[in-house]
Amino acid sequence: MSSKSRYFSQYPTINPSYLSGGTNRQQNDSFTYQDIVRPNLNAKSTNINIQPNINYDVFSNKDSNFLDVIDPIETKNFNVIRVSVDSVYDENDDVEFFVDILQGQNEENLALTFTTPIKTNDVFYRTYPVKNNFCNVRFRNNTVSNIHVDYDITLSKFSQFNPPSQLGDNVEFKEMANLTRIANEFYDDVSREQFANSKIINRFGYFKDDITTKQIVSPAYIPENTTNTFVEVFGVSDSPSDTFEFLISGETDLFNIGRIDNGIELLGTSNSLISLNRYKYIDTIDMPSNNTGNVSIYKNGTNELVAYIPKDTRALSSPLYYINKIEEGVLKEVRVRGLTQLQNGSIDIRVAEGDNIKTIWTTGLLDGIVDNVWNPDFKIPSNSTVYAIVRDVDTTLYGNERVDISLKILKYNLQPINSLEE
Repeated sequence: MSSKSRYFSQYPTINPSYLSGGTNRQQNDSFTYQDIVRPNLNAKSTNINIQPNINYDVFSNKDSNFLDVIDPIETKNFNVIRVSVDSVYDENDDVEFFVDILQGQNEENLALTFTTPIKTNDVFYRTYPVKNNFCNVRFRNNTVSNIHVDYDITLSKFSQFNPPSQLGDNVEFKEMANLTRIANEFYDDVSREQFANSKIINRFGYFKDDITTKQIVSPAYIPENTTNTFVEVFGVSDSPSDTFEFLISGETDLFNIGRIDNGIELLGTSNSLISLNRYKYIDTIDMPSNNTGNVSIYKNGTNELVAYIPKDTRALSSPLYYINKIEEGVLKEVRVRGLTQLQNGSIDIRVAEGDNIKTIWTTGLLDGIVDNVWNPDFKIPSNSTVYAIVRDVDTTLYGNERVDISLKILKYNLQPINSLEE
């Protein structure tokens, strides 16, 4: 078994220590004022004159004798210190001065952590990582001239640096800290498959009528597998034109990954050959062309559905996904929308690990419009399946009413697939 380092990706990955708001929400934070704030009222000043051979501490106050007293800011709830300086001023000579970042565990003992030279008659911007609980910013003028500057200093929880490509670089850490991003860019990169070890999974399903028992959400009746049962499957279409091979994938009892692909050769309205592998759930298909009919996948030896693909969709109709043995997932969103009549039921979101099934969320189905969204950031463990079921429906739907349900999952590989030993 090879190493389980998270740095196997050929693309930049995210170090959780430096991305507190990108993919998750910190407890008790609403991501408003406290995410990016100015440390205090003195943080932004205009036209400061830094005299020759003088150190100017940004965060200081006047005492009762009108003497400057150093008053560092508290930074323990932030990841980044952002410094913006404008020294474009008519009276500035073309000289060099310095910005120092001092940090420490307490206010009395601050150590110099970063020093950056700045040219006058220039505009400077840089971000520095927070190292301790307190910080001060100092401008240092070692010249014989007065230097006039405008500056703006902010604190932020949003940041990123890219360890796989940069850990071995001979680069000052303050330069790597410039690689700041916002959360939406991270999601876009994952959707564009710029990360080898993470992927966004969207699963969608719906039901319309005749829901009289508990079942996985689907236009057809798919019972919940409440035992750890794996069986071979076969496929059949209700259209004779569906004669092609497609791949199915899902939770199997084979190999140490727990997920495996299997080709199914559709023979129109005749049953396909039986799969080589045994499945508990099927959650992914890969079709070469549109299915002209509704495709059903049955457990071998029974008339029990395990998956259903409505015609012209090329997609499963069930909000269900299996996280294999070398992955972890985060359930980002559950969305329930639709219209019902005379309903008194509910929809459950469940996570199954073997025979252990637990409900993590429930929403009611009442008479009228259904519009419910849940953003849980719920961890889906390895080797488990998350899915939606509908249950306890007293009456059926009527007419064109239906309920749509979708899941959004952020999936992470814990190690590369080729590291497994079969």
